[in-house]
Formats: sequence, C-alpha cells, structure tokens
Amino acid sequence: MSNNLAGSNNYLQLFPSNHTSNGLISYKDGNPVISFILGEQDRYLIGSSVRLVGNISIYKTPNGAHGDIALEGEDLSVSPKLSTYGILDQIVISSQKNKNVIEHVRHYGRYLASYLPAVSSQQEANGHLSVTANTINNLNANDMAYVNNQNGSAAAGRQFRGNSFCINLPTGFLNSKQPIGLSGRGWGTGGLIFDIHLAPDSSFLISSANTFPNAFYQLSNVSLICEVINPSVDELSRLMKQTSGTMEYNAISSYYTTIASSNAIVNFRLGLSRVLGIFINFIPSTYLNNLSFDSFQTSPLINNQAGADIAEIKQVIFTKGGQRMPYMFNLDANVRDNALSTVADPLYYRNYMSTFMNFNKIMKTQVGPETYNRIGSTVQDQFAEAGQMFGIGVQFDNISGEGVDFRNENFGLQMDTGLTADNPHSAFLYVRSKQTLVFNANGLQVIN
Repeated sequence: MSNNLAGSNNYLQLFPSNHTSNGLISYKDGNPVISFILGEQDRYLIGSSVRLVGNISIYKTPNGAHGDIALEGEDLSVSPKLSTYGILDQIVISSQKNKNVIEHVRHYGRYLASYLPAVSSQQEANGHLSVTANTINNLNANDMAYVNNQNGSAAAGRQFRGNSFCINLPTGFLNSKQPIGLSGRGWGTGGLIFDIHLAPDSSFLISSANTFPNAFYQLSNVSLICEVINPSVDELSRLMKQTSGTMEYNAISSYYTTIASSNAIVNFRLGLSRVLGIFINFIPSTYLNNLSFDSFQTSPLINNQAGADIAEIKQVIFTKGGQRMPYMFNLDANVRDNALSTVADPLYYRNYMSTFMNFNKIMKTQVGPETYNRIGSTVQDQFAEAGQMFGIGVQFDNISGEGVDFRNENFGLQMDTGLTADNPHSAFLYVRSKQTLVFNANGLQVIN
C-alpha cells in the first residue's frame, strides 16, 4: 500500500443503518447497538478521523419529558473522567464485504478509563475534551454543565438543552498510521461496518444514594463522520492492477476475571503471536453496573465500599508459560518496606504507562504521583476529581516492536496483596498486539 496517495480528500457523514423512526436511541428502549456502514469504494479511510457525533440528554424518571431532569444539587451525575465516552460498552469493526471481524474491543469504556487519562493532559481534559466529550474534571461543574444543562428561570419553567458531542473512537485499527483501503478489488477491506454497543444506564449514570433508579440517557441526531482520501488517477490505475495487499496495526484485545484473595493469580491463554504490552485495571465487583458507584473508576484494590482501607499490592510477578518474563525478578512495592507509604511505586507506574507507548515518548498525561498514589481510593479524591488512574501493566517488547509469542504459552500475573476474601475485585485485562490484515478480491483474513 502506498502512503503517497497524492489525491483529494472528502468528508463523509454516515447515519445508523438500524436507526429508529423517531431518531431517538437509548439502552432503556431496547436500542443497545448502533450500526454504521461505510460502503465498499475505491478510497482510503483515515482511521483517526472517525468521530461519533450526536446529542445526549439525561432524564431522572422513565417518562423522559423535557422537564424531567435533575436539578442543581440532586443526586445524579456521570463519570467526570469519561462523560460521553461512558456510553461506549463495546466496538466491533468488520468488513462489509465478507463480515469478517477486524477488531472487537470488549469492555470498551473500562479501556478508555485507563487510555484517555494516560495519553491526554489535565488541560486537554478541561479544554478540547470538555468541548467534544463534555469531560470536566470538577464534579460540580460537570453536573451543572452536563447533567443539569438547562436554561430559563424557575418561574418560567426551565428547559433542558441537552449536550452535543463529537468523540473519537480510539482502537488499534483506527489509530493505525496507515490509511485503510476500502476497495473490494484486492487492495482494501471491501468497506467497513461499525457496531457500537451502548453501555447500560446503570453503568453510565451515578446516583450515589440510588435516588433515581430509573434514570436514563437518550441519544438523538446520531451519525458517524470520517475523512477519506481519493487516490490520484495514476495511483488508482496502479491499484486496479493490485490483486492483494496487507496492513499491519496494533489491535486491542480484552479479557476479564475476578480476584478475591491476597495471593491473586491471573492466567490467560492469549492465542496471540506478537504481544507488545498488557495492562489491567481494577474495580470492586459490586461497583459494576451499580448506579450507586462510578463503574469507570480505576482505583487500587480496596477492602471496603467506602474505599478507606487500601488492599496494598506488595509484590508483582509477570510470567510467560510459568516462567518470569520480561523481568527475571519479583517487582517489590515500596509499601513492603514501609507499611505507611502512600507514594506511587515508580517501577509499577513506569511499567503501566509503557503499555500505551514507550515511556520516553510520553509528553502529556494525567497519570502521576497524585492520581497513581494510594490515597483517596473512593470515586474521587481531593487531588484529582476525575478519580484515581491506577493500573498494573508491562511492556514486553520496546526494542524490535515485533512483540512476543503467546500462542502456546499462558500469560500469568501473580500479586501479593492485602485483599480480603469478602471483597472480590473485577480485573479487566487489555492486550496490545501486532496483527496483520491480508486482503484480496475474495475477502480478507486477520492474522494474529
């Protein structure tokens, strides 16, 4: 595939192929999936340009009337870390021509809860991300501008404005630096289908005292916009003679398990040949899909619902096929030497951040001593109102960039923790691996 296309660019707007007659979409009304079709065509897609756009409204009772909204100070909010991104539960990208799945990211919201803070600054969260995704890392401001977004006076009857959004869809495939061929003639995917699975209301919304158990969100005017490249006449003539092609990208694969003891052992048969990095984020299992808690918090392990008792991670061991790898030694936390330590472990922090990109290339992030430490493991803390940004991770290949073969050997993680058995935690594991897309006139195949 040539990167010197020398053609012209166009912007496309796609409407849901499964939209309802009134254009309103909500998980509550049985519309948990939004599908978009980018048809087969002799063009290239710029993956990073893909945006989900629309309007979102939040109602506190089932009827969904415009006046039926949370007022200032009432017990209804959303995760300030994700805001509109929190509606995303899964994303599936497949070929329109033969329906083969190219990338499927499960637990997508939990992935974004780690990824977005890792690669964006606090200023970006309160700047352009607040404009596009309504992220405001201040609880009161977030509620007033997002949940309680209204105009008019109380006497005249306030009207709810709702919020517009325009969010990117960060996946390994769409973040590829290569343009994505859409042709079905042997040099592309044969078009693409985007299936976006929406998160349940109980996952997206927060009502800490469960004041509004029937609260829900509703989308309208939803579309997908993207930028495509029209190859030049000469480039298109060359492409028409091409019978096959390949494309490499770093796919995101997701896995799920629970841990419920001080000696936590995680084992997964990944079945992937070129693993670059793996990270895990945690949340008490009772918090998930529970309106009373933030389903997207990424805190350290905790031993009670109030979050006051940190279940310290004292030691970590990464293994491949039962053997230590990439480190031939145990990773000890500073809390092993000082039980009162609340300071972030530099080794854990660096390994976790390196799973997103090489550590020396990270120029901006929200993950730091204040957000990665062992203080304030409740939904929010005094330093970072978007909550903690904790995780455990490891980079397997920072030299060749080709990854490590896990096809026939399990990935293992052993953790010595202070976790008690009566507070199980959900562990969401995400693997970044190189994959190759092979396509010809008959279809495509993903080689992982």
